[in-house]
Amino acid sequence: MTTSAPPTAPVPAATSPDLPDGDPFAPSKAALRVFALLGFPLLAVAWVLFAVIVLNQAYSGDGASGPLAGAAQVALMLSPVAGLVSFCLPDTPGLRARRITIWIQYALLVAGPVLAAVDFS
Repeated sequence: MTTSAPPTAPVPAATSPDLPDGDPFAPSKAALRVFALLGFPLLAVAWVLFAVIVLNQAYSGDGASGPLAGAAQVALMLSPVAGLVSFCLPDTPGLRARRITIWIQYALLVAGPVLAAVDFS
């Protein structure tokens, strides 16, 4: 009488010890902090672009910028606040809150020059 060996199932790749446990493409806390810090050099570029647009409107028009220039300046001033909040946010709210604040940072960063450019007064 022969006894057959129990069938051995191959080990799934997910349980292999040399592979990472989580999703390698998921955002990490360090990557999100880098994106928050990259907003600050981009903020300098946005301020220069804002100044060029406003000065061009002032010299080519009636000598004054329109009412959206103030809103654009406020948006550019709130962008680093959102960047600092996303950089210093504790781990308790999670990655979703950090991503949302980074989206707000970049939206305000883009809104400044766009509002200044749209201001045709």
